[in-house]
Amino acid sequence: MAVKIRLKGHESFNIREGWLRKGISVVYEKNMPYIDNEDAKDVFSEDDAVDTLGVGSNMVKSIKYWLQACGLIDDRRTKKGRRLSILSSGFGDIVNKNDPYFEEMFTLWLIHYKLVTNLENATSWYLFFNDFKVNEFSRHDLYNGLELGLSRLDLNLKYSERSLHDDCVCIVKTYSTNTEDLKNPEENLCCPLAELGLLNRKVNLDKKEVFIKKKPRVDILDPRVVLYVIVDRLNGEANTTIDKLLNENCNIGKVFNLDTSLINYYLDELERRGYLTVNRTAGLDTIYLKKEINCIDLMNEYYQNS
Repeated sequence: MAVKIRLKGHESFNIREGWLRKGISVVYEKNMPYIDNEDAKDVFSEDDAVDTLGVGSNMVKSIKYWLQACGLIDDRRTKKGRRLSILSSGFGDIVNKNDPYFEEMFTLWLIHYKLVTNLENATSWYLFFNDFKVNEFSRHDLYNGLELGLSRLDLNLKYSERSLHDDCVCIVKTYSTNTEDLKNPEENLCCPLAELGLLNRKVNLDKKEVFIKKKPRVDILDPRVVLYVIVDRLNGEANTTIDKLLNENCNIGKVFNLDTSLINYYLDELERRGYLTVNRTAGLDTIYLKKEINCIDLMNEYYQNS
């Protein structure tokens, strides 16, 4: 079966400050009340979408794309076969209820996780965190790395080189801040995911621009975010291992740039809080959940206690 990929769904716009808030707000207000109305029209396809969202037509498409890529909305078909964007159950609806302004770092980390594990809709982001193993790189290195990653997915994949190049530019803008973007704060060009601190931009001694993947600061990556991913990746299994957490695609080592030391730090903290237990005897390094808990429970627990 052919691998489904998507490049440049973002219309060359990275997520901008306020876009996710605007997007889920209009979906909640304009679409959700009419979810069972067979004549309902999607807010993103309406002629007044530009006025409703306060952005240009290409940006309307970009906002919808980012909401989908980050798992905040799903498409639903009306009885007449029309597409209707709705808040995703168990994620978008919980975020909208508890953190509609995306003020919590907890929310931004989960948005990041949803994005970089979305192979089908955010292919380049998936490859950047799960396949691209270079920690210090140029834009050219990034392009070559993603190109190689696409070939590993499917040697026969056909895609536009321009689209892949634009994805590389957008990845950099997603996770690092350019000084040009800060000159006019009213432009809101900076992506909120840059706050996660996973990518640094610098100019080296040869005056060449390079980017460096960074490990997250423990004071901004809540252990419950790590637990959310562990639970999600368990997918009903009774246990997992430190090796899987470190090396498995879409698991905490890959998506958060965690090394073994940081993984053990978070496991110790989660064990201290009574969420799980780690069996390190005879080098087993096996992790078991102490109680039944799911991702929805974890989100609700965090928001109720934050």
